[in-house]
Amino acid sequence: MTKYLAIPTFLALLLLACPAVRAEGDKAPCGSFHKLADGKWSVVKQVKIAHGNTNTMLNPGTAIGPGTRIAGVDIYAALEKSCR
Repeated sequence: MTKYLAIPTFLALLLLACPAVRAEGDKAPCGSFHKLADGKWSVVKQVKIAHGNTNTMLNPGTAIGPGTRIAGVDIYAALEKSCR
């Protein structure tokens, strides 16, 4: 069994879990995040991440640094790839 979700799977789950978040294709909902001067990402709009029986809500002000994993996904890497 795979331990980690692929980035496109994570993005699809993120988009389906929060109807207020919209994006096209496999892009992350970049409007829900802001890149900080120190390189971390900050949540600016509440985002719900659902995977299996796990639901995680990211609230505004949450900082996401390198290696931050949510539901087995490196969310920092996904944001770096889609939102730079």
